[in-house]
Amino acid sequence: MGGKRTDHISKRDVEVLEFIARFGVVPRSAVAIWAATGPTATLNRERRLRLAGLIEVRCGVWGEGKLVAATASGLRASGHGELSRARFSLASVAHESAVAELAARMEREGNRTLSEREIIACERVEGKRRLSAQLAAGRFHRADLISGGEDGSPPEAIEVELTAKGAARLDQLLRAWRRAVAERRLRRVVYLCPPPTRGVVERAIERTRTGAAITVQGLDERSGR
Repeated sequence: MGGKRTDHISKRDVEVLEFIARFGVVPRSAVAIWAATGPTATLNRERRLRLAGLIEVRCGVWGEGKLVAATASGLRASGHGELSRARFSLASVAHESAVAELAARMEREGNRTLSEREIIACERVEGKRRLSAQLAAGRFHRADLISGGEDGSPPEAIEVELTAKGAARLDQLLRAWRRAVAERRLRRVVYLCPPPTRGVVERAIERTRTGAAITVQGLDERSGR
């Protein structure tokens, strides 16, 4: 009987599964932050969801940490069957982990966010790129997170910039975000950067004169690290 109780999927398990589904590939640390659980409870929940076929678990970069993602069954069980299955990618795992941990901390503080996956789904339903920055040649760029806007006011776009883009590409993107703010589709855009990239983004903002619409903060300031 004890085993059955341990393996039972609770309402809280499904809520945590929803967070995983929304963000795709999520580090175990972000799950613990979002759910406010210690190592034992986090591992037990992960085990229940894995045995139920709702998540898959893989090793992180160089075998450090664990990453989880919802299976097709997990997406349906979480109420997010409209989202595609996430792909584990060594090239993007550091960025995805940083975004998921940031979102977990923000949501713990009561700030609802939209992941990039949710932005895609939302814009698909609406039939317009309301939350994206429009680039040249009909291309678009989505933020890593959208926060706020529940009261009808324009939301905030958040970009986690772990590595610096090329100057021309970054300048084009900053100008595109400025247009989105000028059109009142967004309230502002916040770039969160570790020390090596903060100066690069700050110089680009000065160069493009986009400071009225875009601000830069240290990643540690927002993530609570």
